[in-house]
Amino acid sequence: MSTRHYGLAVIARFLRRTFALACVTSLLMTSSTKAANELQFSQFNSAQPNPDVVTATETGGVTTLSTTGNADGLNVSIPIVVTNFNGTPQPPGEILFETFVGVHSTSGASLSGTTISQVYSGTIEFSQLAGGLGTKFLTATFTNAVLSGSGNSASLNATAPNLVFTSDLVSIPPDANTGLSIAFTLVNGAPLSISSGSVAGFTATNAGTLAVLAAVPEPSALCLASFAAVIGTLAAYGKKRMKNEPAN
Repeated sequence: MSTRHYGLAVIARFLRRTFALACVTSLLMTSSTKAANELQFSQFNSAQPNPDVVTATETGGVTTLSTTGNADGLNVSIPIVVTNFNGTPQPPGEILFETFVGVHSTSGASLSGTTISQVYSGTIEFSQLAGGLGTKFLTATFTNAVLSGSGNSASLNATAPNLVFTSDLVSIPPDANTGLSIAFTLVNGAPLSISSGSVAGFTATNAGTLAVLAAVPEPSALCLASFAAVIGTLAAYGKKRMKNEPAN
C-alpha cells in the first residue's frame, strides 16, 4: 500500500469511528423538547365550598369557556398565584388575573373510550388587573387547542404554530415554539359529558403552564450532519494529498 493510500485509510478509520460515536451519542439524546416556563400558575382561591371557577356553557352545539362571575370585583377574571415567570421562580403572593376572551369550541366533541375531546380557539390573558387591564404579563392566543378529559378532570393543550404568546414585559418572537397546558378540575359534581354534540356545561378550577419550547435536534439529523462532515473531510484530504504528492 502506498504512503498516500495508507494515510487515507488511517484517516478513514478515524473518521468512521468519530461518525459512529456521534450517531450513538445522538441516539442517546431524546428528540423531545426542553421547556422554558414563561408563566406557571395556580388559582388563588381553589378551595371548596366556593372556589373561583372557569365556566363552560353549551349553547346551540357550541361550548364557551369563560372566567365570568368570580371574586375579582368586575366578574370577569380569576385571581391566580404565579409561581414562575420567564423562567424565574416568583415570591409567594404574586397575584395576577386570568381572563378568558372568546374561548369557544370550533368543532363537535368526540368520544374515544371514556375520553371526550373537542377543539377550541380563543385568548387567555394574564394581567396585573382584572379584565385584562394593567400590565399584561402574558397573552396566549390559540386555534386548534384540544380540550380533552374524562370524569372530573380535563386539560386544554395547544402548541405552535397554533399558539402565539405576547407580553408587555418580555420579547417573544411570533414564530417561537410555544406550548400551553391547562388542567381543569370539575367542581360541580357531574363528570365531563357531551350535550348537543358539544362539551356539556361545567365549572372547574384550573392551573397550568405556558412555555416557550427549545427543540432538541433529531438524532437522525445529527447523524446525517456527522456523515456529511466525514465525507467532506475525506474528500478534502484526498485532493490535498493527490495535489502534493508526485505521480509514480
